[in-house]
Amino acid sequence: MRSSAQSTRLYSTPYEASFSDDDDENFIRNNPFEAPFSQKGPLAVSEDTRLVIGLNKYSHDTTLCAADAATGEVLFAVSKERLTRKKHDGGNAASLVETCLDCLDLDLSSVERVVVNNHHHRVLPMERDQDHIEWESGQGINGGAEPGYEDEENLLNSVPSKLELSHHLAHAYSAAAQCPFDRGLIVVMDGMGETYRTMLNAKMNNDEDYTSDLSFESSFQCIPSDLAERSRYSNFDWREGESVYTFQKEADGQSLSLKVRCHHISHNCTLLSIPVVLLDIIICTLTHFPLPSYSSAKQPIFKRFVEEKTPPTLYNHGFENMESAGAVYSRASSHIFGDWNACGKVMGLAPWMGHVWKGQITAPMLQDKIMTGTLYSEDEGKLFEINRSAISGTPHVARNDPDMFNKEGEMVRKRKYDFDDNEEEEEDMPVAARVDDGLMDLEDDVVTKKKKQLPTSVALDAISLAYRIQIDLEEVVMDFVRHFKETSGESNMCLAGGVGLNSVLNGRLHRELGFEKVFIPPYPGDDGIAVGCCAFGLFENKELPKKKTSSSSSPKLWKEPLSPYLGPMPTDMDIKAAIEEAEPWLEVETVRDNQRRFDMMARELESGGVVAWYHGRSELGPRALGHRSILADPRKKGLVRFINEDVKRRESFRPFAPSVLVEEASDWFELGDIALRDPNVSPYMTLTAQVKDSKRSEIPAVTHVDGSSRLQTVEKEAEPLYHQLISTFFKLTGVPMVLNTSFNTLPSEPIVETPSNAIRSFMCSMGSIEMLVMGDYIIKRKQANIRRLLGEGDDNKVLTSPINPRIAGPVTFESSLTLQGNINKDTVSAMPTTRIRMPARPMHSDKGNDWFELLDELEAEILSACDGTVSVQDLMNGFLESNEGDLPDEEYSEFSNGLLQNIINRLVRLYEQSFISWFVALLLGPLYVGYSRSITVLIK
Repeated sequence: MRSSAQSTRLYSTPYEASFSDDDDENFIRNNPFEAPFSQKGPLAVSEDTRLVIGLNKYSHDTTLCAADAATGEVLFAVSKERLTRKKHDGGNAASLVETCLDCLDLDLSSVERVVVNNHHHRVLPMERDQDHIEWESGQGINGGAEPGYEDEENLLNSVPSKLELSHHLAHAYSAAAQCPFDRGLIVVMDGMGETYRTMLNAKMNNDEDYTSDLSFESSFQCIPSDLAERSRYSNFDWREGESVYTFQKEADGQSLSLKVRCHHISHNCTLLSIPVVLLDIIICTLTHFPLPSYSSAKQPIFKRFVEEKTPPTLYNHGFENMESAGAVYSRASSHIFGDWNACGKVMGLAPWMGHVWKGQITAPMLQDKIMTGTLYSEDEGKLFEINRSAISGTPHVARNDPDMFNKEGEMVRKRKYDFDDNEEEEEDMPVAARVDDGLMDLEDDVVTKKKKQLPTSVALDAISLAYRIQIDLEEVVMDFVRHFKETSGESNMCLAGGVGLNSVLNGRLHRELGFEKVFIPPYPGDDGIAVGCCAFGLFENKELPKKKTSSSSSPKLWKEPLSPYLGPMPTDMDIKAAIEEAEPWLEVETVRDNQRRFDMMARELESGGVVAWYHGRSELGPRALGHRSILADPRKKGLVRFINEDVKRRESFRPFAPSVLVEEASDWFELGDIALRDPNVSPYMTLTAQVKDSKRSEIPAVTHVDGSSRLQTVEKEAEPLYHQLISTFFKLTGVPMVLNTSFNTLPSEPIVETPSNAIRSFMCSMGSIEMLVMGDYIIKRKQANIRRLLGEGDDNKVLTSPINPRIAGPVTFESSLTLQGNINKDTVSAMPTTRIRMPARPMHSDKGNDWFELLDELEAEILSACDGTVSVQDLMNGFLESNEGDLPDEEYSEFSNGLLQNIINRLVRLYEQSFISWFVALLLGPLYVGYSRSITVLIK
């Protein structure tokens, strides 16, 4: 870590890479979760602990889950995206395994079993071919294009037991193994699962290391009923689309068994050209007792496979052309947003159907359904069908909407889908920073927000499509689940797979189908695959031969849902180190007392400020549940636009969720009978409910345009600190909830993970987040003190110790010229552009494309000169000397004053972007005070 008093002299011009005489190691950030050599971290376990690790790898959302092989306790879980800062990042798992072992203070010899899944291709056969792995790495192709591919932390070849589990079974295990009831349905619905041929080949080759629904002695019924025949002549493969299982946990003495049976429809089919018999999947932790007996004559299986319509080598494996309910919904996401994984945005866009702007503007209704029929029947008139007319042709994301341009053809709107329902024509919102890269008016303490934006024509069409696909999904899935609830007689349900992230659908499943209990894990998507694989590795399956491990006994099943907070645990030392790196730009107050800290946070929220909160272990899954959250006052409607546009930098139509005290939730939301059975109805923010009519005007910032809200219920026993904070806000305002959104302020980045991530995200909000609370520290952005820079005190008196601007680290300059005009008419002009990269600054991104464009050559020259020894006076003298004699005396004074203001503007800009800091100079030259008066108006 560099000392704040250390000087760095650079030798460069703005057009060359600059080099520092400091050692580059001074600028390398340490691993924030790596404990000192002699000190164990907070998650360290006994050195004799043996691990079972579940992995989702080589696909999107690479994730790890690790548990104690003896006790079954889950010790650690994290997704790769949190470490690499690439949302939904896939590829190898080397960094995850290394981070896990570092946090637990173990090594590779502690890993007893690994269970993996990748629904695109088999994993173990590929990883066993060490020569080919090394060849790919040497070529830099396929998995070898990413560092860590051939590392032992990724391949884990030394682990005694390595197994593979098929995709939908892994989803099923992730929910059933931890649900808070003993029996029920498991519904698995996602875009695409395992391929049929992968499952069949493993079965025919007696692959004992791979487990799927075909691994058992029996086959099962499915749709299509002639899958075995069709697969022989299909150009490509067939994939799991939807699966339904039933399960039962039974206690017997000191043992506990979990039985999972798959459901099917009533007509016959064959998968292996053998007679159809019942498939029983039995997960059991039995040590000294025989399997419990149970009746299964009426418990058939259901699986629906969907055909790969296009080559899987195409973009996204041809996923957009598949016909599972999840894939069709994702196709609409791609059509609207150009992103197959933006389904949450589609769900948030759909409720705008029916809203009217200016009394006449509204989205048209798409009358033709996209999805019709049933998922569980091949009977005439019931077959599932898709009408692709609304999701074909030029996608909405590619349309050039005339509403985005003015009469001169200039683009006046940056986003196609930027609109809201604010009734106010104008709105004043206190802001303590600049918006984007333009300097704010320093004479005013508010920024007047732009007039509300109406939806463009393409946005209205997008609303229509989003609404159509959402209600079609709800109708199809409600019918699907209702059918199996009735045929199975089960009263409880688990939901897993990516469709389980649709909280609007989840709310209807909770309220309308009469289930006693519904359990949806915090990670129904593919990040939950690692949890399912880990569960399988722990509890196995008594229908199959027991896999050999060094453990003498199996652990007990999980008796209650796992905590979602399973990620790394930053220490106070980690937080202090991150703060120290950004100390020149921060104001930090230490507040050890929880209640005093919460009082400060509540007052900030009540006053309209936005607060980022970082504490404890991180959440597994896509939702921020209070440990890595941005919080605000739900009573202030204007915060919706402000947080969307200025904090999150995204479309302003998107809604926000409340975190509400569980004991108060029923007074504010229409929860129906489900709250009577279990008041903690949505601890993981998995369902949407209507806000009560009488309460909507009180919490407009968390009430969507249709009156709905995706809520998180906060229970004191489960989350005491979050409960205490919300209770403090409740006491202050009378509202028992706060607005909660994920702590990430940079486009395409996931939720922050490390303290350094948190500070970077906070600083990149450019003051729109007023306060960052991290551990026991209240952190605010330090404003650029221009008076100190000029050697001027608060009373306008000259000081004897001014401060100098100092560069934050080595910087790379890149300059280019853009030719504009008409060559034939000899009207060509060259427009120079200079951009810079500085990995050492706390706001830098490690993605490799974090270039910052400078305003002009003046800003580049100023930055090059900021070595900590050059004062503002020195900068002025240098630029004035270069222009001396070029201007008449009467213009020289005006030029010099303008030059000083330009220098100050650029120094402030560079400071706010953390390229420079203010440095107390040891050797002071004469002060230039003649310009202090011209600066006074600028900075007050």
